[in-house]
Amino acid sequence: MSNSLPASLRRQIIEFDPTLPDAMNISQFCKQLGISRPSYYKVKERYVAEGNKALNPRSRAPKNSRQVYGEQTKETVLRIRKRLAQAGWDNGLLSIWCESLDTDEFGDQRPSVATIGRILAETGATKRNPRKRPRKSWLRFARSHPMEMWQIDGLEYRLFDQNATKVMIYQLIDDGSRFDVGTRCFERLENAQDAISTLKEAFAVYGVPQQLLSDNGKAFNSSRLGLVNQTETFLASVGCEGITGQFSHPQTQGKNERSHSTLVRFLDAHAPKDLGELVRRVDQFRNHYNQRRRHQSLKVGHTYLTPAQAWEAGEHRGSDGVPLDVASLRAKAQAYRDKAMAKKAELLAAGAVDDSLEHQTNDKLETAMASPRTLREQRDDVIQIRHSNPQIYHRGRVFKIPTHLIGEHQLVLSEDSFTLYSMADGGQVLSFPLPVRLASSARVVPLWQVYGARIRDPKPKWTQKRIEYAAIYYSSKQTPT
Repeated sequence: MSNSLPASLRRQIIEFDPTLPDAMNISQFCKQLGISRPSYYKVKERYVAEGNKALNPRSRAPKNSRQVYGEQTKETVLRIRKRLAQAGWDNGLLSIWCESLDTDEFGDQRPSVATIGRILAETGATKRNPRKRPRKSWLRFARSHPMEMWQIDGLEYRLFDQNATKVMIYQLIDDGSRFDVGTRCFERLENAQDAISTLKEAFAVYGVPQQLLSDNGKAFNSSRLGLVNQTETFLASVGCEGITGQFSHPQTQGKNERSHSTLVRFLDAHAPKDLGELVRRVDQFRNHYNQRRRHQSLKVGHTYLTPAQAWEAGEHRGSDGVPLDVASLRAKAQAYRDKAMAKKAELLAAGAVDDSLEHQTNDKLETAMASPRTLREQRDDVIQIRHSNPQIYHRGRVFKIPTHLIGEHQLVLSEDSFTLYSMADGGQVLSFPLPVRLASSARVVPLWQVYGARIRDPKPKWTQKRIEYAAIYYSSKQTPT
């Protein structure tokens, strides 16, 4: 209200002295003028600080004039974003801004993060999202010092070879600094021997942390199943405590889960075709991730640190090296088992669990509930696409397709193409060249991400997605039309 008071009223406030004899008090004076006490004190304080300037309201004009950026700045923003996407790195607003700090492509006229967001929205590169919960309301859980806790998790990755071969990647990061202490690749899928090998190599280089956080995979920690496995025994022998999150709660290992997406995006951009190439790309990723890529959760003042900077700046508080008692691990596992048995007994007593299905695995239950009759009766060269499950399969891949293509189709499979023809009118429904060329290693992908994919009567949105995706990830060759 104080900014809207007229000059005459401001003059009365300035000249009023409550210390004079027979003067009314401040509350009475404010009530007489019809103003609040905060407004009175604001005018008084401003008069002491600025003199007669307090007779006039403050200017509401912006302190800094609005900076208008030209086409060159917009082109630079889009160029950086495309370069980051092609290299497989995050290409959001903060990523573009942090990249510009290292490359200095904007010079002295570097736009703010908000301005970069407006530029991307105005050019159609991104869509404006509704306002989200402010970041300050997030509760971040992270150790204060390096070496207090590491996180490990396994990631199945498909190579870009003819058979989309599965391999295993173990990511090992420090919880406090996000420093990648040992990401390694193996031909076998998740197992305790390779997990221990990954840990041994990291321990030899950086030392042993106080704790190791993992999920409840059998390769890492079986305590919540009432068992003590090889990895837990090895950790105890070197003085490291193995801990886990709850079942079906990956948020506990959220830092590692989030780092998976960064790693997969990078690997997909370089499409490794064998294990040797994958190892080289992972080493390249670790070097860039630790030394160059500024981490958005490592903000100090107005700058963002790299994981290597946070790792070197913090006080390392690793394990004291005293082996842990394996008997305590067994007691902890038994306590988990007793708790699970008690809860199960309560459910059985309440009739919430059918005891006859107690020893059946989830896979057997799903198999028993499924109806394979249609698959047995269906010919190998006939593909039936249902509205409830609009997808097709090829060499372990699942391709999601638009629902307007549902129905029965004749499959024609040759050495260089996968084609479906409608059994209703004989028209071509979809096709894509073989071997499948993808910029993603994911098992389930939309068809518009497949290089050269075509469908009958494509919607404009589907076509736009395919063209934009091809322009970024398949620009090295002619974009399919």
